[in-house]
Amino acid sequence: MKRFASPLYAAASVIALGAGSPALAEEAVAPTVFVTASPLASPLDELAAPVTVVTREEILASPATSIGGLLADKPGIAASSFAAGASRPIIRGLDNTRVRVQENGIGAGDVSTVSEDHGVPIDPLSARRVEVVRGPAVLRYGSEAIGGVVNVINNRIPTTMPKGGIEGEVSASYNHVDYGRQGYADLNVATGNVVWHVDTFARKTGNYQIPDQPTKRQHHTWTESAGVAGGASVLLENGHIGASVSHYDSDYGIPAPENPGNPIHIEMRQTKLQASSELEFASGFFSGLDITGGYSDYSHGEIDATGATGSRFDNKEWEVRGELLHRAVGPFTGAVGLQLRNRQIEAAGEGGELLAPTETDAVAGFIFEEMPLGERLKLQLGGRAEHVDVSGRALDFTLPLAPFDYAVSRQFTPVSGSAGLVLSLDGGVVLGATVQRVERAPDALELFSKGPHEATETFEVGDPTLGKEKARSIEFNARRAGDDFSFEAAIFHTSFSDFIYKRLTGETCDDDFDTCTPHGAGNELDQVFFTQEDATFRGFEAAGSVTLARWGAARAGITGQFDMVRATLDAGGNVPRIPPMRAGAGVFYAGEALSGKLGFLHAFAQDRIDANETETGSYTNLKAELRYRVPTSVTGTTPVELALIGENLLDHDMRHHSSFKKNDVLQPGRNVRLVATARF
Repeated sequence: MKRFASPLYAAASVIALGAGSPALAEEAVAPTVFVTASPLASPLDELAAPVTVVTREEILASPATSIGGLLADKPGIAASSFAAGASRPIIRGLDNTRVRVQENGIGAGDVSTVSEDHGVPIDPLSARRVEVVRGPAVLRYGSEAIGGVVNVINNRIPTTMPKGGIEGEVSASYNHVDYGRQGYADLNVATGNVVWHVDTFARKTGNYQIPDQPTKRQHHTWTESAGVAGGASVLLENGHIGASVSHYDSDYGIPAPENPGNPIHIEMRQTKLQASSELEFASGFFSGLDITGGYSDYSHGEIDATGATGSRFDNKEWEVRGELLHRAVGPFTGAVGLQLRNRQIEAAGEGGELLAPTETDAVAGFIFEEMPLGERLKLQLGGRAEHVDVSGRALDFTLPLAPFDYAVSRQFTPVSGSAGLVLSLDGGVVLGATVQRVERAPDALELFSKGPHEATETFEVGDPTLGKEKARSIEFNARRAGDDFSFEAAIFHTSFSDFIYKRLTGETCDDDFDTCTPHGAGNELDQVFFTQEDATFRGFEAAGSVTLARWGAARAGITGQFDMVRATLDAGGNVPRIPPMRAGAGVFYAGEALSGKLGFLHAFAQDRIDANETETGSYTNLKAELRYRVPTSVTGTTPVELALIGENLLDHDMRHHSSFKKNDVLQPGRNVRLVATARF
């Protein structure tokens, strides 16, 4: 297989242990699956660290309105769950500036790391699949990816010729719990060697029902979003050159406002340009060249019931990445690359008080190399060095009754490295081990926050003297793919030096620092300081599937999953908002026309908490799914699939410990979802 033909689109199907409903998997997989995690387009079973993959079928089956919600039930992954329209992934207890969310390799270009109520402007409906990557390969993308990289992959820049010159998909769904309606359509058309793409989606949901109270709804959990995108590529004999433009529009409510009579909602807009080129060279030292770039113009306003904008955030950001792949140098084959990024955030209203205009410039060089150590053993190495310049205005609160802000410019030079071993055994079993030492520069938010944020009901104070965050981690994993028996398991340990986190001080404020207790009398907002302490994260995660019976092409079996992470501060105490231990199991049936799943995911109570947190109770999420593929003798040549999905069928009270709103906001109650999809 040619290198350029694999990173974005070569997989006809993907490994998705624990796919669909929690702990449920249709495990039929192609024998070789390629992912974007490696610049060499290594098969999934040849990477040092496991990669979680969410398929298109799972995306359409999920009621999630955010990338965080889509991934929330995967082993080792949770979600911030602030609002239905705003939820970022949390990977092994790490969130925000330690988890990079990107689209086709380019950053999301948003301000979702600034606060948990800010959504990611990438809708799950637009994704063909989603990869969650950890290990040596993430250093290609940035030191902010200590936790991992969430790569949303779509076909807005086409890379293959559509079959018969035209391909498309139409999908629609309905949710009972929130009266949610959504639709998606895309079309790919070839004219000569040029392929054109267009897609559009729309979603509208109401306030969702809460458990055991069918007439009561969680107020301000409504969402309304839409998007449109177009792109084109020139397909060459040795690759492609293409570009796309997209527009995203999302409005959503913020639940449990401090003043119920004056609720807040967010109006988010983004226009994004992306371009990419992948070329393969038949001879010479370099075997290929990949160049990807993007520009984003993003803004959102936080609107109260009167229509007034309390806070406004504008983010203009561009990023360019280039990779040169080289042929063997001694035993090594790999890639070297360069990444440039500029980000400018401007805020107004209360947002301007929280974060004055900031600018971040970053330039980085990275390398990824592979070396065989025999027929079955392979070494993978990654390295990254970057220079980061962050400027803004910080708060001097050494005199609490007369604080003032001042201009600051900080420069950092993070250097990171990683190594991994991959051992292939008989029977398709793959063992992996990775070690990493990663440095991360503080984000502008962590350095320069200095004011109120009404949506999260916090008064956030950054520290302009923060130093680099450093992490040393080790991981061992094992996995096997196959339709008879498949599994993946990983155990990890990460030691942080100068770990940066949001620490609730126990004090409260109004809108100005001089109102903060104990010197003032403010009581509206919880005071949060960005603090550095040494911390340790360790955990274990696993998922598996076994086929127990077969009837011709049909089969049935059982599945299971488990994950846990323990995060402590070395000086004593727990890191706040760490997801609880979870375990799940289920059964599945997979036939040519009919397939189904039934399973549960149980979240245990979380009582290992920070001093200013509250405990979170346990819950069990029971899910079921039934799919029917309508015979083409009925539909003609257009494959049509119908799906009926049930979620939280026990109608349990579910609160996510990682959410700032978990004491006030229940997750949705029992839901029935109907999905219809046609492809041509």
